[in-house]
Amino acid sequence: MLRKIFRSSINIFKQLFNPLKVKLLDNPRKRKLAQHMQHKHQQLLSSIKGKEKIKVVFLAIHKSVWKVDPVFRKMLEDPYFEPEILVCPYTLYGEERMLEDMDKTFTFFKEKGYPVLKSLNSDGTWLGLSEIKPDIVFFTNPHNLTRKEYYEDAYLNYLSCYVPYFYLVTSHGNDQSLYNHLFHNLMWKIFMPHSDSMNLARVVSSNDGMNCVLTGYPACESLFENNLVACPWKKAQNKFKIIYAPHHTIENAELQLSNFLIYAELMLDLVDSYKENVQWAFKPHPILKSKLYNHPDWGKEKTDKYYRMWSDGECSQLDEGEYDDLFISSDAIIHDCGSFLAEYLYLKKPVLYLLNPNTRNNLNGFGLSALACCKHGVNKLSIINFVDFVIDNNRKEVDNAPINNFHDVNIKPFFSGGGPSDKIINELRMLL
Repeated sequence: MLRKIFRSSINIFKQLFNPLKVKLLDNPRKRKLAQHMQHKHQQLLSSIKGKEKIKVVFLAIHKSVWKVDPVFRKMLEDPYFEPEILVCPYTLYGEERMLEDMDKTFTFFKEKGYPVLKSLNSDGTWLGLSEIKPDIVFFTNPHNLTRKEYYEDAYLNYLSCYVPYFYLVTSHGNDQSLYNHLFHNLMWKIFMPHSDSMNLARVVSSNDGMNCVLTGYPACESLFENNLVACPWKKAQNKFKIIYAPHHTIENAELQLSNFLIYAELMLDLVDSYKENVQWAFKPHPILKSKLYNHPDWGKEKTDKYYRMWSDGECSQLDEGEYDDLFISSDAIIHDCGSFLAEYLYLKKPVLYLLNPNTRNNLNGFGLSALACCKHGVNKLSIINFVDFVIDNNRKEVDNAPINNFHDVNIKPFFSGGGPSDKIINELRMLL
């Protein structure tokens, strides 16, 4: 009992003290460092003025959060830029997982025919950015998930850019981790997906969002164009194709979106129950597996078995990589993810968003407007009813005023006069 009281008291103290600490100690320090970096950025810009070709290195950790493909492809086609990808280690879950992730990510880019390097040399040493000599470094994740030389050493010494790895629909921890880490304040440029994110950066960031540029979200360009490259479904017969995409937030933390522990077994039951009518795709968040490995009720053996049941089933499949074609060729989605809340709306197809008591508190204004476009899943029956709705509707377009309004306000304006990737390239050319 005393321990519970003590822990509760500590949590209350943190809630009261942390905002004061951010305001009185952290923010002044970040502002001072941001001013220093602004001067450094000017020096770096001066050093590359007049160069005929700009070397751009994209730091990639997970293939599943590669949200800058249109930017990279446009740079490949532009003689002014020399883009290259450096696959960096994911260091949070041990060496075995690190090596597995690096191999998967490297193979992913190699198969695309992209210029790509591994950060781990064959002799066990690590490739330094100074050996590659980039003019600009693009980050694909804001969190400290990798080695120091591919994180803070990089953004402290190079012109560094960042496209958010998700659509910035959530709000948690006073938004500090989303807009006001040292990373955000010291970036050269951050390319924002929507107006709410720009406004939040101006309010929350210690540097008042001075390094943020509103461009829209380049990761969704193929969804906007509805451009199917290849059908990724294991069986292409005329079944309804439904995606199940659970989030990774299964632990008690600031951000709590996931309902996976509640519905994991039900979803497998539905695969069997609807095998005559539905083909299913399991699209888990890339970090979910690692968290399940460490969960006391799951562990590696149970997790691997669960994932195999999806991948090996006759009426199901496991998808862990790019998902544009998966989304475009699907009929509906059931999920509780962050970015997908906005991304899937590009297609104007049925969505069931799984709610828990914390969901709405964890969404910002933009996220809540996206949530208003979805059907809501609150229990087993609501999930079954949604699957029945998808089948009974038989792919007929449903008039959905909230989705149409969401498109008009939050999507279409960013595709006027070129897409988000064009706006990013144009911004860089103007600054260089």
